[in-house]
Amino acid sequence: MFTLKVRNKYDEELEITNNKAYSIISIDGIDPPESSINTTHNAGADGSVYNSAFINERSITLTLAINSPAETNRLNLYRYFKSKFPVRLFYKNASRNVYIDGYVQSFQVAYFEQKQTAQIVIYCPLPMFNNVEDNIQDFSNIEPMFEFPFSIAQLGIEFSVIIPNSEKSIINKGDMDTGVIISIRAVGSVITPKIYNVDTNESMIFNISMLLGDEIRIDTRQGHKSVKMISGDTTTNIIGTLEHGSSWFTLRPGDNIFTLDADALPENMIVVFTVIDQFEGV
Repeated sequence: MFTLKVRNKYDEELEITNNKAYSIISIDGIDPPESSINTTHNAGADGSVYNSAFINERSITLTLAINSPAETNRLNLYRYFKSKFPVRLFYKNASRNVYIDGYVQSFQVAYFEQKQTAQIVIYCPLPMFNNVEDNIQDFSNIEPMFEFPFSIAQLGIEFSVIIPNSEKSIINKGDMDTGVIISIRAVGSVITPKIYNVDTNESMIFNISMLLGDEIRIDTRQGHKSVKMISGDTTTNIIGTLEHGSSWFTLRPGDNIFTLDADALPENMIVVFTVIDQFEGV
């Protein structure tokens, strides 16, 4: 058993399963997407040499039977699947609860069949399914020893104090390499905060000083890459403070070991990793 629902650009949601207005005939394109393999043929040699590979975008095709009253129910579908506009599809089965973003490429209706049907094609430039629930992991398990200058309840997780140079396993529960959202909060002055991926020897070093209440928010996900400083009501792009040689972290499936430091006062950092686990198919 599974459930399928759609969210339109107005943030309105329609569940298609368990809905007497519609019956799902088929859903195509929710298996792992195709990849493109680039190779070079060498003159006078058999076969070819591998160069690179990438996963292609995907298209998801929904074929629905529109139940009586067909006209009313068909027009309702138009509100959720508007050609060229963005939609978010949610799919849940016994093992996974995921979503994928796309655009309505086509909406074709068999108006004059005895049982009216619709075929809707959703084009998804980013082909991976994303876990509905964010995988939020703080960097240590030490109890806070002071009052925070911001609301913990608003942030949605109980944070912890950092032990400088301690290591922490950040777990990617998906089956694909994925970017990560990292929040660095300052509970006092911090000079040149640093994050290291121990497994890959990659780092992100920020040549900047933080004051009480400042937050650096890092997003390394494909299509979302950014580094911002939030100070009170002011948000500033600080990508220019990244030290030369810094890397945009990618988490492999499973454990990824990180450590934190700063030129001065690293104990004033509170760091949270948010991993949006990704999957090839459902």
